[in-house]
Amino acid sequence: MVSSPVTLIKPGLLIDGLGGAPQTGAAIVLKENLIHWIGPTEEIETNRELKNLVDSSGQHGLLELPQCTLLPGLIDCHSHTNMPGDGRTGEEVAKDTDDVRLMRAARNTTLALQSGVTTLCDCGSWNHTAFSLKEGIDLGLVPGPRLMVSGPPVTSTGGHLWFMGGEADGVDGVRKQVRYLIKQGADIIKIAASGGSTLTSDPYRPSYGGEELKTIVFEAHNRARPVAAHCRSTVAINNALDAGVDMIFHCFFSEPDGSYRFDQATADRLAQTGTWLNPTHALGNRRRVELLEMKENGPLDKVDAAMLERIVTGHRDRIEAYSKMVKMGAKLIGGSDCGWGSYPFGDFQDEIISMSDFGLSPMESIMTGTRNAAQAIGKLDSLGTIEPKKEADLLLVEGNPVDQIESLRGVTAVILGGRLVRDSPALRN
Repeated sequence: MVSSPVTLIKPGLLIDGLGGAPQTGAAIVLKENLIHWIGPTEEIETNRELKNLVDSSGQHGLLELPQCTLLPGLIDCHSHTNMPGDGRTGEEVAKDTDDVRLMRAARNTTLALQSGVTTLCDCGSWNHTAFSLKEGIDLGLVPGPRLMVSGPPVTSTGGHLWFMGGEADGVDGVRKQVRYLIKQGADIIKIAASGGSTLTSDPYRPSYGGEELKTIVFEAHNRARPVAAHCRSTVAINNALDAGVDMIFHCFFSEPDGSYRFDQATADRLAQTGTWLNPTHALGNRRRVELLEMKENGPLDKVDAAMLERIVTGHRDRIEAYSKMVKMGAKLIGGSDCGWGSYPFGDFQDEIISMSDFGLSPMESIMTGTRNAAQAIGKLDSLGTIEPKKEADLLLVEGNPVDQIESLRGVTAVILGGRLVRDSPALRN
């Protein structure tokens, strides 16, 4: 099907991303890259100006899909486009060249777009690769979603993801690094506020002192860039809150010895400040399922058995902590962390679906990957909901995801800026 300057969409259901129940009998008119009008289908016949506009597009501009639900295009706040998502570690991918990593990133962003992700945040890639990727997508050299990039995360010497090229220490060092990243084209600033899976880092201890973090946040906010902090320890979470970050990735309550302890005072702060929290729940769950399947086929070796025990415990602890925080009013956003670990691109829906483990309804879960995500990255004025004058970034799925949230995977069509970038046989009949 050929995209038209004017498109009329008649879905069976409309989820506008504003939190209300799905609407029946609605129609949506797109004009070029924007949402032009939303209302009852019958109003088109009585509104002469609107009818003339729709008639000008002919049948080429009609998408009539009564079996489908129309909703905002998905927004994935957390990914690593250089990474393969096949279980390889950062240290292993560090052996690749930037050329190979860039080609992999191009493939990954295409997969993301085809699966319904219309805005993707790359929150950690090597050197200049993410900036080159964004330029290539903008030039039309490779299909991909709207891309917001951080470049290499700001990290301490030897800290998490140091091999990506973003090491900086001290107040002057981090100030210079943030300014450099913005000069390169960073849309978001990502901080490794604690260690992580990087072998030379300690995931249970903070990577930066308070003044360094505050300097990073000041410099980013001074240039209207949101800040995301990777935090896998309670101390790091509190340091990030003190500095005023916008998003906290992972947000694990870990003590310096690696043990889990839900910290009520920290949870209170997270809820009260309204800081956006990204659980990355599906990532850990995928490895858990993998190891359990391996165990069914025979005994695990000592390394895998120990890993399974840690992951199962972490899975349980994460559900406990986030379930409590959701009841307290904490705000969640969808971020797959795909590319990392065993999470390939093309199924951001898995992270959205997993939000039900924390007590979110299907509609609330959908909003973590649409409206909430847009607000967290500072783009709610143009993305995240279906409203007039916003960008026409839309997703059509078969079925009703409020009744069966797995329906989000049944992608029939993806529209980016008013252009049909993925269709299916249902649109060509």
